[in-house]
Amino acid sequence: MLKIGDFAREANVTVKTLRFYASEGLLSPVFIDRFSGYRYYTREQLSTLNRILALKDLGFSLAQIRQLLFEGKQKEAQ
Repeated sequence: MLKIGDFAREANVTVKTLRFYASEGLLSPVFIDRFSGYRYYTREQLSTLNRILALKDLGFSLAQIRQLLFEGKQKEAQ
């Protein structure tokens, strides 16, 4: 697991962006330390973040991106 700052550097985004995406329900940390509040992400989440960034660059709204991500997770579960 990577701390939010390390994950942000690896993904070339800001910590603020990751916190915003978490608040919008797009990309939540896999673990939040209940004592320190540190947020942790996995390298596997980079693909989801890259998908969000690509869709955003294509002009999709955050609501549309959330729906597309949710639909993708439903299809993966089937």
